[in-house]
Amino acid sequence: MTTLFAGRGSLRVRGERATFVWTLLTLPITVVVLGWVLQHAITWQEIALLVVVAMVYVSFARGRLLGGGLRVHAGQFGHVHAVVEECARRMRMPTPHAFVRDDPFVPVVAIGIGEPYAVVLSAQYIEHFADDELRFLIGRELGHIAAGHTRFTSLLSANGRESGVIALAFGSWLRRIDYTADRIGLLCCGSLDAAIRAIAVSTFGSVGRKVDLGAFAEQLKELHEEPSLRLAEWTASTPYATNRIAALHRFARDPLYTLWAQRFAENVSAPAVADAREAVYAGFWRRTAAFCVDVAVIQAIVPAATAVQKTLTPSPAATAALKGVAADPDTPSWLASFVNQATSGHGHVTVAGGSYVLWLAMAVYVIILVGLVGQTFGMMVSDLRVVGPNRARIGIVRATGRYVSLVASLFAIVGWFAIFRRVQPYEKWSGTRLVSGSAVVRS
Repeated sequence: MTTLFAGRGSLRVRGERATFVWTLLTLPITVVVLGWVLQHAITWQEIALLVVVAMVYVSFARGRLLGGGLRVHAGQFGHVHAVVEECARRMRMPTPHAFVRDDPFVPVVAIGIGEPYAVVLSAQYIEHFADDELRFLIGRELGHIAAGHTRFTSLLSANGRESGVIALAFGSWLRRIDYTADRIGLLCCGSLDAAIRAIAVSTFGSVGRKVDLGAFAEQLKELHEEPSLRLAEWTASTPYATNRIAALHRFARDPLYTLWAQRFAENVSAPAVADAREAVYAGFWRRTAAFCVDVAVIQAIVPAATAVQKTLTPSPAATAALKGVAADPDTPSWLASFVNQATSGHGHVTVAGGSYVLWLAMAVYVIILVGLVGQTFGMMVSDLRVVGPNRARIGIVRATGRYVSLVASLFAIVGWFAIFRRVQPYEKWSGTRLVSGSAVVRS
């Protein structure tokens, strides 16, 4: 059966995935150019650190929303709650959480790199929109979630405001996914007029009500007549409002819109979809791919840590004292090796030669990210997620148990004979599973 974003009836705009792949392939060149412009050599160690920090930051988003935002439910912003539920039913997807926060810049944004996702509305904008306009705006954010966009956009910006650097590096892809999301928004609200009004108000605030939308759309002709005027859009993370409106007009005339509009209308009276995704367990090669990506990330991060170690070189007296400790026959060999390395001045970290720094960093990295987010960066790239019973997030304690069990299974030799199994022995011991992050939702 054709789904929203797969098959011949896919609602993705043409070239969205190709643009994403091209963006990643050209990222090294982009990094070099940005480094030259900013007069700072951007290293891969810094990028790896930023990715890991961003994942942790996003994992705290739910706590920030619960602590500093208003959760939407039937008794609080009930009309918004009804719109979120209706859009989710139309799309046949689980209903995400919704919050209202004080944000003067972003009317609505979807965040999350995994369940639970959240749609966040601005307290300063929410009263400006009619219900049909909210359906467009909320529908497009649910489209971002369903299409998997937020798994990456949340790392680029957890609040929906991308910096100029991010816009330059990823702007081409970010603009394309906005066109895809607009299609979902139009299907959810069912009114081209409401969709255009929502774009006008979200772009200009309350003044958008007074905008002559016909005259505004005519401005697009001037842009087409003078190509140099379109260059500014290339440095932005969102398309021109005039281009978005024109794209919606084209989509509204497309047979694809008629096909999906009928399906969305049929789903209005359907019951809400529970989060009952199939447990598609990870195979050997996807596990290996995720592990290799994570090793590369750690190998990029650890040298950055050793650079800090160089700047904190102890005084000659302290160095002599530490070497004395290392030379003491009663000092454990592993501690003596660590002290000798720390005082050698080389700042070189390897797995060989008795150093455990790399594997210690790997353990901390994996346990923290799996406990907080449910996946490491390698798992995210490979579309994998660690879950507990009922696909719940496992937390730090169970994440620690998972990887202690992994080490135990290797020492017990059991793990070596089960590397090709989709459910490993240590996963049975710890009550955790590694599953596909975007398994098909049963409808």
